[in-house]
Amino acid sequence: MKLEHVISRFRLSRLSTSRCVTQGVESAVLVPLIDKDNCAHILLCKRHAKLRSHPSQICFPGGKVEHSDNSAVDTALRETFEEISLSRSHISALGQLPIHNTLSGFHITPVVARVQKCATWEHQSNEVESVFTLPLSALMDPNQWQSQPCRYRGKPISINGFMTPHGLLWGATASIIKKLTSTLS
Repeated sequence: MKLEHVISRFRLSRLSTSRCVTQGVESAVLVPLIDKDNCAHILLCKRHAKLRSHPSQICFPGGKVEHSDNSAVDTALRETFEEISLSRSHISALGQLPIHNTLSGFHITPVVARVQKCATWEHQSNEVESVFTLPLSALMDPNQWQSQPCRYRGKPISINGFMTPHGLLWGATASIIKKLTSTLS
């Protein structure tokens, strides 16, 4: 799937930008779309195993809203630069997906953006073990997603995940990707 096609489909979909946060932690992530080998890819990070929260998880660059941030876009761009040194001058925000609320009390605003082909980024940092891309077409294939049994607060549950070369993509990141791909189908 070509990036231009993805962007045109995304812009035609109805997007929610409402903010109804009352309690919890406001945060934002960048959902970076990049053209690689003439196909749309999503740029993802793997967090360091040494981190206290969400160690070794596959994620988008992003984090908590700070008082100096004027918007979710500001938060996503600032955090992306802090984590992987991807300059905001190489990023064009396209819109936002609906807020994703996590079981741990985070309210995440996903900011979908296009990353220029000439952009560069660090592949490792204090927070990030590695940065990689996945083809959007693979993420849109329901056969690539598998149910994984696990436990949450002592109870058995099943999570839907996508196996990457860097580990299992699941949780909030998987949910955000599914929200994005549902706007494209």
